[in-house]
Amino acid sequence: MAPTRKHATAPGLSTCESLIQNLQHLAQVAQTLSNMILQPPPPSRNSEVSHQISEHRPPTFSGDEDPIILEEWIRSFDKIFEAVECLEDHRIETASFYFKHEADLWWVHEGPNYKQRPGFNWEALKAQLRERFYPSHIRASMYKEFLHLKQGTNPVTEYYQQFLKLARHTPELVPTESTKIERFMTGLNLKSQKALILRKPKTLEEAYAKASQLQ
Repeated sequence: MAPTRKHATAPGLSTCESLIQNLQHLAQVAQTLSNMILQPPPPSRNSEVSHQISEHRPPTFSGDEDPIILEEWIRSFDKIFEAVECLEDHRIETASFYFKHEADLWWVHEGPNYKQRPGFNWEALKAQLRERFYPSHIRASMYKEFLHLKQGTNPVTEYYQQFLKLARHTPELVPTESTKIERFMTGLNLKSQKALILRKPKTLEEAYAKASQLQ
């Protein structure tokens, strides 16, 4: 009697399955790499902030030797930086991008040296701008005007507005809130001075409000 033959297993079947799985895995890896190459990287924090700042349409500074123009430019950027929460280490780069003409030439020549200084930040840049574009003869004129500022026959509102303007351009004369109050009261008419001394205002705004009530 002839021996029963066993069915032979197809050679290489497990090898084929393994090869198919490997190919499928490689296809997935290739797709993942393709997606990574085609998809742009997420925008950085600085690029997002720069876009937000540009949407506020910040002014440019051309280097005019006019403290009013300079202070308005600085105040605009102070407000924008706070609004968009701009990081300190990005403020100089952003603000200097909006220099034009004389200011831009000045920054091209002096900027690299300033940026090498330890701790050179937005406040330091503002100080350098004021030193360069706030002529000494204009500064001296405003110092003199502020020191001799009096209410006279003017309404308190007009005196207060002029006081704020001069105080902004001569901060060295009124470095604290108490010195602002003292100088403001000194320029008021005698009747208002006496009344405010008794009321002892704590802020300049409070001193102005109380002086206005006396009119």
